[in-house]
Amino acid sequence: MRTGKLFLIGSFAVLGVALTSCSKTDVFDSNAEIEKQKDDYASTFVKKYGEIDPNQSWDFCTMAPSYSLESSSRALTRDGDANVNADAVEGKMLVEKATIDWMSANMKAGDNNVQKGKPFFLQVPENSFTIVPIFQGTASYYWQLWMHVDGIADDKLIWSKGDIEYITSETDADWKSPGTGNAGMNNAYQIKSPTFEFSNLPREAEMYFYLKVWNSYDDFKDNAKNPRKLTSLEQMMLALIDCPRPVNVPEGNEVSIIGCEDNKTGDYDYEDLVFMMYGNPAPPIQHVDEVIVGKTKRYMMEDLGSTPYDFDFNDIVVDVTTERVKKKIYYDIAANGSWTFNHEEIIEDLPQEAIVRAAGGTVDFTLTIGTTTWTKSAKFPNYQEMLNTGWQGSAISYGAELDKFTVEGWDPTTNNITVTVAGKSNEGVGEKTIGFPARGESPMIIAIDATTNWMKERVSAPAGWFKTTE
Repeated sequence: MRTGKLFLIGSFAVLGVALTSCSKTDVFDSNAEIEKQKDDYASTFVKKYGEIDPNQSWDFCTMAPSYSLESSSRALTRDGDANVNADAVEGKMLVEKATIDWMSANMKAGDNNVQKGKPFFLQVPENSFTIVPIFQGTASYYWQLWMHVDGIADDKLIWSKGDIEYITSETDADWKSPGTGNAGMNNAYQIKSPTFEFSNLPREAEMYFYLKVWNSYDDFKDNAKNPRKLTSLEQMMLALIDCPRPVNVPEGNEVSIIGCEDNKTGDYDYEDLVFMMYGNPAPPIQHVDEVIVGKTKRYMMEDLGSTPYDFDFNDIVVDVTTERVKKKIYYDIAANGSWTFNHEEIIEDLPQEAIVRAAGGTVDFTLTIGTTTWTKSAKFPNYQEMLNTGWQGSAISYGAELDKFTVEGWDPTTNNITVTVAGKSNEGVGEKTIGFPARGESPMIIAIDATTNWMKERVSAPAGWFKTTE
């Protein structure tokens, strides 16, 4: 049911929502002011972001497949240990030519190297381990390397494209950057690279890496496009073990090299980003035989309180996932030890699922997703509390799960999601409900990829979010 417009049928049947931050009006003062506040919201939105194209859709989600492990947990800690985290001690390292030559020989540029590996995750060792980017391609894509660790609420951004230099010979003192348009690092003699040492992670927890990739740095900088997410769980990374130990890696350490592909339509040489990982021992690499696949849409919702509006779209943030299945993947093992994909089969169909990420406002509300409802006060009796919105400078945990529940009847095509805000009977104000906005209307709900984080309290969403017209 679309409820973006107001209709007069004896009384107001469909109204704007007012989840409101603490300093905003909790609910509409009276039914007589609803039209005015709706018009004010629309007018202020246009002043902030420009005129709205009549065909503008507020669904920016690509519904790209997402991959996860069945046993992954988003609990803050494991085994009651509240001190685990994903922070890293950063440093620098010089990596010699022998390591680059070994990498280049085993991940030859332009060759399809898919048969050398299969989807994988890793396990956190008891000891510390270090990650070192050692190679990057020259494509115009901009990417970030992220790490997920089971038991840590937020995934860790390890490294963004850049900040790696190379020289071409033993006598060369001219450090070069492998930026777009450069010849690349294939003729590197030595590399100067950042290092990231991790410790105090939950022992034996499952861990995997992924890239967030934008088509250009401008897309990343302007938040104009959502990144694609490419994980080691879907064979977008290749892991090579038993690698020669570089001279600057302490004796006794095991070394692995992991190459990344930045596009599903790429050449699969896994040379777009290559990083080395070492430790004593290095994190063990585990091949994935079962994986959960789904398609997720993130809904971000803005209130309709008193002007001026902040348009932070963080008053409710909820991820909804459909087409969830558990798959079994089968491979053939070649004589040289490489893996070749054979086929996959669905083990189990899984129900739709919703995860509430942020819940602001001082008034109770009920989410209706398909035919399933979720009320804030039922989960959080102190419903006036601002949860994970960055209120008063508090930190946002983008991986937090305020609640997770099964959903029935959600249609990602029609976006059949609504929010009903409790009224104040002592003030003569009843419930207010909104749904996903029609094309060309000023939005109070938008849909976006789950790779996009919501804004902090009182920080307006960037204009780049609202530039896409279908």
